[in-house]
Amino acid sequence: MSRPSRWIGLVLGLGCCGVIAQAEAQEFCVACTEPNAVYRCVIEGARPGGRQPLQLLCAVAMTKEGSHGSCGVRTGTVFECDGPVRRVPWTAYNAAAGPAPDPAPAAAKDANEPPRTVEEAIKRANEKTAEQLRETNEKMKNQAQALGQGLSDATRKTWRCLASLFTRCGE
Repeated sequence: MSRPSRWIGLVLGLGCCGVIAQAEAQEFCVACTEPNAVYRCVIEGARPGGRQPLQLLCAVAMTKEGSHGSCGVRTGTVFECDGPVRRVPWTAYNAAAGPAPDPAPAAAKDANEPPRTVEEAIKRANEKTAEQLRETNEKMKNQAQALGQGLSDATRKTWRCLASLFTRCGE
């Protein structure tokens, strides 16, 4: 194997390792308030298909674990993050059975009452969006059926007219 081929193979191999490592652990720089703090959040075992985006998972985890008023993901790279590393297991926040429901938000089911947490606000938004999508899907389905029925009737009348050599066109 020639020297340039070895370098290309090495670069491709390291690139694949980087992609695999990125899929296994995601890192974000999280800034929190009340009390103020900055963390380097590492989500271990991250996989696609979780209940919430990874950035939100980090923000929620840091808010809960640090008893902060709110947390958000900073822009930029994690290498610019000057906070301590906090590890968050992906499975703890995305278990198949899900965490036990919190009894406190159950009392806040009134749609007119503002959400108590960011997580509750996101759940409400997701539920409303899902309901709107179901309604839109049903409307589109009904419209498509009506259009199909209209085309079917028009096609049937056209063929009847042609087959009768234009004697039964008004029926």
